[in-house]
Amino acid sequence: MARQITLRDIGRQLGLSAMTVSLVLRDSPRISDATKTRVRDAIRGLNYEPNQLARALATGRSNLIGVIVPNSSDLYYAEVIRAIEDAASAVQYHVLLCNGSYRMETYTSRVRDMRRLHMKGIVAAPPFTSERPRLPAFWRELIQSDFEVVLVNRQLAPPIFHQVAADYMRGVELLTAALAERGHRRVAYISGHPAVLPFRQRLETFRRCVRAHGFDEDDSLLESGDLTCAGGYAACRRLWAANRRRPTAIVASSDTAAVGVLRCLDELGVDVPGQVSVGSFDGTPFADFTHRSLTTVVTPMYEIGRQAFQTLLDAMSGRLTAPRSVILPVTLRVRESLGPAPPRPSARR
Repeated sequence: MARQITLRDIGRQLGLSAMTVSLVLRDSPRISDATKTRVRDAIRGLNYEPNQLARALATGRSNLIGVIVPNSSDLYYAEVIRAIEDAASAVQYHVLLCNGSYRMETYTSRVRDMRRLHMKGIVAAPPFTSERPRLPAFWRELIQSDFEVVLVNRQLAPPIFHQVAADYMRGVELLTAALAERGHRRVAYISGHPAVLPFRQRLETFRRCVRAHGFDEDDSLLESGDLTCAGGYAACRRLWAANRRRPTAIVASSDTAAVGVLRCLDELGVDVPGQVSVGSFDGTPFADFTHRSLTTVVTPMYEIGRQAFQTLLDAMSGRLTAPRSVILPVTLRVRESLGPAPPRPSARR
């Protein structure tokens, strides 16, 4: 790989200082038009690419923004990231992506690193466990600083950072209502890590809906795990082992986990939706192409990412004086995996 061309190289070729070349790049009025033309011709001829990091360190300003999510390979976050990158690229910003898993100390370390790069803000999904989190000292300091933070997939009440999310709790209500209308009463639920805020909020909403619709209140119907295909498969196996009275429906907290649920039920010889209905969240492409297309709560993932970047841009530009909270609507898309509850076996005489 060829060595990257520097300002010093351009200046040496033209008999100018690196500072003069830098001033040309900034279109300084101190430099004559003739010299500007010479420098710009040389830049084009040498295919010079500015070093964005060096520029940020020299000027204290950066066109970099940070994005920190638990797992960038997750289909939900992949779509959010794609939208952020599209929106950022349109206004000449660049995105530095990090994975934070579900460890608060990892997020803190990543944010420290990003501030050293003179970034003015980030989009992040930190593992808060409460709507009113007790923030570590570093995060409390961020609130008082000029470093902007936009949360995605997190709903604090009241908001203390800018936040963009979907109305996930409404999604739980829509899905459980659809199950109740079809006669389901024994409904299982597979959550993500229950301590993390969005999963905790959805689980609390599910419990309220269980009571409202008269579903069976049975903790053996509640499972949790990684929202991966393997995680959904393992959770479904545990549900089946724990329940002699089988659920007639299973709700998974993501389409990806629901794919694992479908695989498990297929191995167990369970007909979907004849014996068990399956519903999930996100509205990813997985939902369209499973062997029984998934009934899913469609989340506007791309719009979440687009609005998260726009909120960050507004905040960095000084146009926001208080935390902005954007909660986007969700819809329920009913497909093949949702059917009526099977008839209950008649009691023996």
